[in-house]
Amino acid sequence: MRASEVPAGHTRALVELPNHEALAAAASDRLRGEHPTRSMSRYATHDGDAWDGESAVPTTLKIDPEFGAIPIGGGTEIQGGERLRAAFREPGRSDRFLVSGFVEARGRVPQHFVGKGDQRYPIHSNPVIGGLLTPPPCLPTCGTSRYVGTTQDVRDRLGVATLKSKGLDGSGVGLAIVDSGIFIPRLEQLLGDALQPKITIGLDAGHSWKPQGLVTQPGRHRVGHGTMCAYDALIAAPKATLLDVPMLLARPVADHHSTSMVDGAILAYLHLANIWWVSKPFDALVVSNSWGVFHPCLEDFPPGHPYRFIDNPNHIFHYLVHALAADGVDIVFYGNNCGNGSNCAGDCASGTCLSKTQRMIMGANAYEEVLTVGGCDTDDRIVGYSSRGPSIAHMYQNKPDLVAYTHFLGSKTVRTFVPDTGVSAACPVAAGCVAALRSKVKPTSTKPSVLFTTLRNTARRPAGGAAGWKPDFGYGIIDPVAAARALGVP
Repeated sequence: MRASEVPAGHTRALVELPNHEALAAAASDRLRGEHPTRSMSRYATHDGDAWDGESAVPTTLKIDPEFGAIPIGGGTEIQGGERLRAAFREPGRSDRFLVSGFVEARGRVPQHFVGKGDQRYPIHSNPVIGGLLTPPPCLPTCGTSRYVGTTQDVRDRLGVATLKSKGLDGSGVGLAIVDSGIFIPRLEQLLGDALQPKITIGLDAGHSWKPQGLVTQPGRHRVGHGTMCAYDALIAAPKATLLDVPMLLARPVADHHSTSMVDGAILAYLHLANIWWVSKPFDALVVSNSWGVFHPCLEDFPPGHPYRFIDNPNHIFHYLVHALAADGVDIVFYGNNCGNGSNCAGDCASGTCLSKTQRMIMGANAYEEVLTVGGCDTDDRIVGYSSRGPSIAHMYQNKPDLVAYTHFLGSKTVRTFVPDTGVSAACPVAAGCVAALRSKVKPTSTKPSVLFTTLRNTARRPAGGAAGWKPDFGYGIIDPVAAARALGVP
């Protein structure tokens, strides 16, 4: 049973459970890239009356065996990135494991399961997430939906030639595109036309990832949103090595209608953590995320629940993101495509936003540790669909951090004259700038928090705007050349 098939009277959930040998075995299977279902079948089932926290599953919990189990150290109630790293290396020594499934929610969604010794095991929400797969209806550039600028215009405004002259081209950097999958032949053709001389696209298929049951291989997924994001990321970092992470395709086999959920993102980040903490094939790892929760109504848990996703910094996914960011991984998220269209002669948010345009940056897109990106066009105007800050209540408020370019004629993954659109395009453009800087500025000497602060401090304010954070531009338009100077790149 997968999370799209919610039983009556239940809700999707991610649940922390205590150490059990079968859960440890399933976690080891997952970390080796093997299917965890067989190990999960060994996990104890209902004892009929009560849950002792060790040998039985709570009677109100139905576990999804295909998700398996993830070692989470001491869990969200005992923070500590080092414990999480240790749990990845030796799953059997993890105090707690995370499972996905469904909890009974007749009347209310429980906050914890209580085991032996009155130990509490949090129940986290697992809402639907997605990327913007169709262009928004808003006329985003003050009167025309036609593209504004081209790939070359974006390269010029980012100073890519200057970056290249300084050796800032993404060499030695892993660039993970967490999206809907990449089709490498399309990138080789299009970037070959745009970037002269032609380049060879670097893809590390061995360290890429795909959901269980997905038959297409890394770099050979259907042309679409993920290919657009990969193209845009390589504009500033053409020598970066792509990692294809089609998390948005983490859905049941033969089900082409449901989208992914947060548990799919957790599995993708489990893989990235395993790369960074175990194999570490790159000097730096940058992660581009053009996905999120579009609207608060997609949150399954009620307001006030302590383990919601959209407005809760204590969600288990934040625990994983925080640990990776603290250990040197640069994580970039888009804001949201629910702008109010203030420069488009009226309110015209995307239909998926249900006309809601305030405080629409939420969930992982509002974590303080990530670089959250809004969108502007190559004429330095905020696009109408770019969500304005501040973020949803209870999360870090000053989002977006900055803006990057979108709505330019780039990958042509939809049609020949349709632009790369949405804040979905701005996010990988910014991630490519981060990857370019990481060619010389290593995370061993400059942590992501320092790099992101530098990008905010050096962002360019259009038309001489005042310094400081603003709801539309954040701290300004990303300027990787200025950031390189501030970071002391010779």
